Amino acid sequence: MKNNSVIKPITAILVAALFLAFCYDMCTESLRTSSYLFLIVCIAVTVVVFRNDFPKTAVFYTMLTGMLLKLSYVLYTPVWCRQHDVIDFGAGEGHAAYIEYILANKSLPDFDPRSVWAFFQPPLHHIVSAFWMWINIRLGLSENHVHKNVQILPLVYMCFLMLIVYLICKELNMRKGGTIVTMLIVSFHPIYILMSGSINNDALSVMLTVLAIYVSIIWYMYPTTGKIALLGLVIGLAMFAKLSSALIAPPVAILMFYKIKKDTGNLKHKAKVISYALELAVFAVIVFPIGLFWTIRNKMLFDMPVNYIPDVGEAVERSGFFPTILDVGTRSPFLYMKSNGFEYDEYNLILATLKSSLFGEGDFGHMPFVITILGWILLVASVAVIIFQVTATVRTIFDKEAGPDNGIKIFLLSTVITFVVGYTAFALTGANLSAMDFRYSAAAVSVLSVFAGLWYDRLVLLAKMKTSYAVIASSAVFAAASGVFYIMAGLMQEL
Repeated sequence: MKNNSVIKPITAILVAALFLAFCYDMCTESLRTSSYLFLIVCIAVTVVVFRNDFPKTAVFYTMLTGMLLKLSYVLYTPVWCRQHDVIDFGAGEGHAAYIEYILANKSLPDFDPRSVWAFFQPPLHHIVSAFWMWINIRLGLSENHVHKNVQILPLVYMCFLMLIVYLICKELNMRKGGTIVTMLIVSFHPIYILMSGSINNDALSVMLTVLAIYVSIIWYMYPTTGKIALLGLVIGLAMFAKLSSALIAPPVAILMFYKIKKDTGNLKHKAKVISYALELAVFAVIVFPIGLFWTIRNKMLFDMPVNYIPDVGEAVERSGFFPTILDVGTRSPFLYMKSNGFEYDEYNLILATLKSSLFGEGDFGHMPFVITILGWILLVASVAVIIFQVTATVRTIFDKEAGPDNGIKIFLLSTVITFVVGYTAFALTGANLSAMDFRYSAAAVSVLSVFAGLWYDRLVLLAKMKTSYAVIASSAVFAAASGVFYIMAGLMQEL
């Protein structure tokens, strides 16, 4: 795949999604079926027969395997299982009901969104989902099949996210080794596996946020009015999917200021300053009406606060700084949740960050003990990956000879800092377990993985082979642990 030939992989993803939606019965919600085995065999045969038409690279097969893993997760995950504020179709509240309301009424809610659970969220994902359901209904699918097919959308979004991260690697001139390190983490990271089956607005907002990062980079490298207009559209749509996507705005502003200052000689070149000012005006005219439409509408019609967030999830009782930050003792790799049978709710932020990024707020602790063992392996592997991701970020930033350009370095670093600080502030101020779920800042995983790939390439260039082997081995072990865990969870799930 090349940057100028993304139409083929995008088309392939969409065709595969349409096949799954209308030619394959996903309603069995199990991997222990002959149809699932037959699907895997057909995919394998297709790859073998048409191998000459596929890229013969480890990166391609890593991404393909990551897509199949996400597909497997979607196949065995019901629309009411391991979801966030979804409940179920027909429940009258939650994200599923939000989609059903738009489908039935062909309009946005004409009442205070705070009066029905989850309706306060911006509606882009729900509008797209309602339109998709309308198509499914028109084609005569059963009610259960229509509901299950909604999961096709987040699956497509997460497949697109993998492609976007790959394109970022190409724009930053990563070598094959660095790209494979990045894609091993992104393709198999559980936070994106979980999102691929979640029918709330997380997947769309995260995908659009990562797309905004990519568009920001190509605008910085090859600035045009068209690209900055596209950037405004992408960020606006990301905010129209979920308002927390606005966290990408400060890093983009930093990148823009750096670029303008660099190209205009500390703002001394008046003609270039005016040219950039016009581009920023175009950006503002696009991003603000789209991104803030929902917030302004609800403020004007229903006096809903701009930063309205209801109390969600199980209450967390904290008893000071030490247990909240430093008490990392645990007897389970999964989040402690009373609703999942644990004796108390998770209170330590570090553990909550790690566990929620790997297992969400799921109920894996109720499954056979082998799943818990695999969970421990995945947790340990993730700690190793996080350590070298953070190390890679620091080393890349402070190594003056390491690529990429300083402006992009600052942009990527500010993106990580903004999302991590935003997540931490929300987690510490929220009095509930849901606020500590790392899905709110899932885009940071992609950026940290890009830093890991950049650092790996630098290690190879400096002939630091032992460290480079450790980096790629850790990435591979993490990917394998994630893949085995989520396949085994599907196979051991009760029918």
